[in-house]
Amino acid sequence: MKVYVGVDGGGTYTRALAFREDGAPFKEARSGPSNWQAVGLETAVRMVQEAVQEAAGLQPAGVGACLAGVDLPEDEERLAIPLREALGCDVRVDNDIIAAVHAAPGDPCGVVSSGTGAAVALRQGSTVARLLALNDYTGPIGGAGDIVTQALRAAILAAQGAAPATVLSEEIPRAFGLKDYVALARATESREMPAWQVALIVAPLCAQAAATGDAVAAAILAAQGRALGQTSGRFFTARGLPQDASIALHGSLLRGGPPMYRSAFEEGLREHLRNARTAADGLSAVLGAALYAASCFGVPAEPLRAMTREH
Repeated sequence: MKVYVGVDGGGTYTRALAFREDGAPFKEARSGPSNWQAVGLETAVRMVQEAVQEAAGLQPAGVGACLAGVDLPEDEERLAIPLREALGCDVRVDNDIIAAVHAAPGDPCGVVSSGTGAAVALRQGSTVARLLALNDYTGPIGGAGDIVTQALRAAILAAQGAAPATVLSEEIPRAFGLKDYVALARATESREMPAWQVALIVAPLCAQAAATGDAVAAAILAAQGRALGQTSGRFFTARGLPQDASIALHGSLLRGGPPMYRSAFEEGLREHLRNARTAADGLSAVLGAALYAASCFGVPAEPLRAMTREH
């Protein structure tokens, strides 16, 4: 029996779901971040390889990998070639938002993902339009990386009396075992800490501070959530999405993240799509990645779709 694997890889972790040639899923596995722009090509390939091998348990016949940082056609080959060598099978590669697109219900359907980074896409029939996001100067704002940037700036400025007081001025240096804001500034400048590790620590601290009444942290979450909602709404409206369209939400910030972030996102979204219907339950991205892999290799999708209804 041949085995195939779908991979959903982002800036924080990588998930793989193995399924048989009849479409029946049987094991999921997880490893570290696989955004090659953040962790480097070698680490990204290794993380995908670890997740695939643990999930498949044997030589896969094909792998469909939806990975953060795959923004251009040349990025697809940049990852596909070493992954084929590492895994010894055919590997198809696309951007991580494509996993969410394959998992999205309805047609047309908008998709917004917000985790370490943010992404926006729209499916209309067999066509997928994706908001361009190549680097820090393009793409939507509102992901954890943007929250971290604002939280660090607010904490360091407040510690010097140049911005409103916030508990982040003490909590962030303490979380990294640093003495004060000067040591924090130096650590971020020297890039001693990988950006994805900083995001794993600072974003939850900001959410916790907001939940306990810190006005600065709350304002950061609300501003980032609203900005992403506004950008998404404009993008969807410009492409003719109906006012009552379905919008599938993915990523840790929109699924189980701070309620005030989600609320601000929906407020921003409805400035442009007044009756948009958002859904963040079910339809996991790793199942979408498996559906992407199934479409690449001609494997029946119904058993996987049945799993999405149960997942």
